[in-house]
Amino acid sequence: MNDKNEFKEDKDKLDNAKSSFLKIINSLDNSEQIKQFYEFVKNILDKEIKDIDEFPNGFTKYNVNNVLTLENIKDKLRNKLSITTEAPDENIVIPKTIEYEGYTKETTVNVDAFLYSDKDVEELGLNGQLKNYFCNDCGSKNIESLNFISHSTSMLQLQYIFGHVLNGIEIDDKIVLDIGSRLGCVLYVGYLFSPIKKLIGIELNQFFADLQKEIIQEFNMNDRVEIIQDDITNHPQLLQTADIIIMNNVFQFFHSLPVQQAIWSFIRANTKPSTLIITFPDLKGQLDDANCTNIDFDKWVKEITIKIPYKKSQLTEDEWKDLKLIHLYKVL
Repeated sequence: MNDKNEFKEDKDKLDNAKSSFLKIINSLDNSEQIKQFYEFVKNILDKEIKDIDEFPNGFTKYNVNNVLTLENIKDKLRNKLSITTEAPDENIVIPKTIEYEGYTKETTVNVDAFLYSDKDVEELGLNGQLKNYFCNDCGSKNIESLNFISHSTSMLQLQYIFGHVLNGIEIDDKIVLDIGSRLGCVLYVGYLFSPIKKLIGIELNQFFADLQKEIIQEFNMNDRVEIIQDDITNHPQLLQTADIIIMNNVFQFFHSLPVQQAIWSFIRANTKPSTLIITFPDLKGQLDDANCTNIDFDKWVKEITIKIPYKKSQLTEDEWKDLKLIHLYKVL
């Protein structure tokens, strides 16, 4: 009986959707409007089908309105920001580590992974909106590929975090703290696709903090999302009350080593036992790069092993690497 009822409900939903679609078509005035509407619907459905095929455990089980809302947010951010998505007053420092050896301001381009996929970057390069190469000797053929970096979390990484890493954890009464929330992608996705009680983003840069507040206000997320513009070291209570802390390489590109060391010591001192910490790249590596010799990693946290839920063949090499960057820890 239950199966029959569910089948009837599904059929009714489909019939209603078809009816609503026809009403929209009939409300359009001419063939040009119908053509433009067709292109809009086709783009949305193409994206939905791609998500279903490639990421069966992703966002498609949620209300499609939330998917459309997220796309609207991304469109608004793209329109407000340059392709390099840097704040007007932002000063990015290339880390002096082996990982970034050879990276300079002249050879490195920031392209936000939340707003632009690898395919988007490729298309931007093909149509001349984004350079893919730099010249070692002006006017010569001695050219090399530019280094692309992102300071935001990609859609695939967000799907992985909220659809897998935190899956199975009772999060409806939890507080999530995103340190260095930048454009706010973790907050938007957490709001739209999870039952998390409260999402707090703290962002040092005034430009990005104001931008997040604008998006939160426009899309009515104030009931569960809060943006704070400040240095995390001024807010020990945020660390002390957070149940889940998310950090996407938040200090390395923006602070000197002494400042990084002070911030990590502050975080170590104020995280309570059982707090979950999600970092990318791995926390141990970040502490080592910052030369935080005063922090005993093994006495602070224990890593929780997470398994990527996709086959390697389902992802590109870069996508696989992006997921391998994400690590989960529990404070002891």
